[in-house]
Order: sequence, then structure tokens, then C-alpha cells
Amino acid sequence: MKAKWTERIACVAVVILALAVSSVALAAGGVAGTYSTTIKSPAQLKGKWAITFAKGGTYTVAVDGQTVARGRYTSTATTITLDRERGSGCTGAGTYAWKRSGKTMTFVRKRETSSCQARALVLGHRFTQVR
Repeated sequence: MKAKWTERIACVAVVILALAVSSVALAAGGVAGTYSTTIKSPAQLKGKWAITFAKGGTYTVAVDGQTVARGRYTSTATTITLDRERGSGCTGAGTYAWKRSGKTMTFVRKRETSSCQARALVLGHRFTQVR
């Protein structure tokens, strides 16, 4: 009887460990990919925007094929924080809730610095995964 309980406890421990590992894997690679959106207004943001999240925690932003910013990100299964951005004049971190449904990625601002309002406007658009 005692052996059966030990087996059950071991089984439960393995299941809990597997769930923990899979949730960490999802958080680490969940946003990885390239996403694009087309902005028609305001005029200063007009163009085809693409953001690429690399698995190593870096991101690149391009407009009409030209890189305009690079930075680092950290993510969980529901939030992403963008930081250390170069090229955009954006200083400070921004945190967004993210959700992917099929190939559609959306971001909802949770916290953003005042120098990064353009980033908030761009991320307010619906993105489509292209890679």
C-alpha cells in the first residue's frame, strides 16, 4: 500500500514538473517571430511596420524594410517588456500584455514611458505573423 502512494506521489511530481517546464518554454519562445502591420495615419507613422522578436531576447523594428530601432525584451506567457531600445529616441521600458490568436498578435499597453509614445501608438495596431 505504501509503495502505491509513493508511485502516485512520484507521478504527480512528474506531471507538475512537466507543466512547469512547458509554461517556461511557452514564455521564452511564445512571442518569437516576425509580425507586421500597415499604418495609414498619423502621417509620421505611415508605412509597413515589422517587429521581429528573436528567441534570444532581442527585437528589431523596421518601417518599409528599413531598421529604425533595436532593443531587448523579456516575456511571460501574457506580458512583454521592451527595454534598452536604440534608434528611436525611446528611453525606458514599456510593458504590454500580448496575445496571439492564430497569426494575429495584439498588444495592450500596461506601462510606457513618456518618451515612447510612438512605440505605444505602433503597438496599438493589430499585427500579423509573417515568420
